[in-house]
Amino acid sequence: MRNSCITIAVLMAGLIVYSTASALPRFASRTGARCQSCHINPSGGGMRQTFGVQYGREKLPVPEWAPDFEMEDFTNLVTNFLGLGADFRTLYYVRQDTVVPNNNAFYQMQGDFYLNFRPAKKVNFYLKKGLYSGFEIFGLLNILPARGFIKVGKFIPEFGTRVDDHTAYIRTYTGFSPELGRPELTGGEVGISPGSFSFTGGFYNASTNDLGSQNKKAYLGRAEGLFPIGEEMYAGVGADVFGKDTRDGGTQTLYGGFGSFSYRQLTLFGEVDQMKSKTPSADSTGWVVYVEADYMVLPGLDLKVAYDFYDGNKDVKSGSRSRYSFGVEFFPISGVEVRPVYRIVKESPVDSRNNEFDLLLHFYI
Repeated sequence: MRNSCITIAVLMAGLIVYSTASALPRFASRTGARCQSCHINPSGGGMRQTFGVQYGREKLPVPEWAPDFEMEDFTNLVTNFLGLGADFRTLYYVRQDTVVPNNNAFYQMQGDFYLNFRPAKKVNFYLKKGLYSGFEIFGLLNILPARGFIKVGKFIPEFGTRVDDHTAYIRTYTGFSPELGRPELTGGEVGISPGSFSFTGGFYNASTNDLGSQNKKAYLGRAEGLFPIGEEMYAGVGADVFGKDTRDGGTQTLYGGFGSFSYRQLTLFGEVDQMKSKTPSADSTGWVVYVEADYMVLPGLDLKVAYDFYDGNKDVKSGSRSRYSFGVEFFPISGVEVRPVYRIVKESPVDSRNNEFDLLLHFYI
């Protein structure tokens, strides 16, 4: 498995260099806009700015249907200093299972409420509360030169590509998904965005349990760029590193590279991360990869193909997983998304029968 893992990593690195891709997710790559153009949080995701709300209303839905449902005076601002937002994702899945035949169920995948209080220009108090135990809360000062910011509080560090699929291997196996625990850490980040580039540094407690962190710390470094290279064509490149002390006296370090390329209706993006763990008894190196292609067939309807790969230890010949996803993203009206996806899962050395079909219904403000 070591050779195949290294081959995939090399191919992914080649994709990033060849297409000069960017860390920004699909919509940012397609428009050439930064995450902070659409979202309050500089890392992306969560509550939307005015531009993000307008993009969701005017560019995503089926144009012929949108006028019958849209509210011309809709805004997520209660006043000029208070904004509200939400994301609800309900999933119905059917999964192959050797123990439970025809395993199927509904699952409330996400239920996030957002609150942004702006007591002064360039000052934000931000709260994101999840359906379960997770939350983000931070103060944001947009006061540095080169569109820079200072963020202090409890939040998810800005590592990797902020995809909205919590089950993506680049989120779950790196520890930045709520699927396997709480990814929020308490600390601070500082970032600047001169020209087409962005640079971010962070310093945090190593554990989500602040009282149990003691002297253990985590750090982040990130650099990326997004560039227009032609009419309706954008490309960029990025890399980051995240390290932390672990409870057993060791360390975990993540080295990531990511990229995207967008030309009109076609968008490609991906990420490859190396995971190095050092403990008093043993060391290990693993890899995780994600590649996605999206094609807008017509306004409101995108075809989606994605590939996940995970190998927790390159020196062990078993334990790797690959996942192939095929589906569509349909935005019939403003604030509503329907996403049917079929996933094929391959495992080594024993390939279990655990393919699944997901039907996701997403409401957003």
